[in-house]
Amino acid sequence: MTEVTGASESSPFDGLGPDQVLDAVEGAGFLCDGRFLALNSYENRVYQVGLEDAAPVVAKFYRPGRWSEQAILEEHEFSVQAILEEHEFSV
Repeated sequence: MTEVTGASESSPFDGLGPDQVLDAVEGAGFLCDGRFLALNSYENRVYQVGLEDAAPVVAKFYRPGRWSEQAILEEHEFSVQAILEEHEFSV
């Protein structure tokens, strides 16, 4: 069985709101402009966040205990490859 990361009964994921999302994006080195749009996602939390003087970014927060670290890394690798190849894809 594959180990999953971040499993807990109660986690910050449950109370994730705009302030926490903007703080996380700014913590990754981006300067947010306050625009914030929740995007459709069945299991995770996905947001489009506006940036100062740049195109918006998509911030995705994975539900704890649902995804293995390997599955998350594979998804990130897929996304990077799509960007490098200049493919558009849905979130």
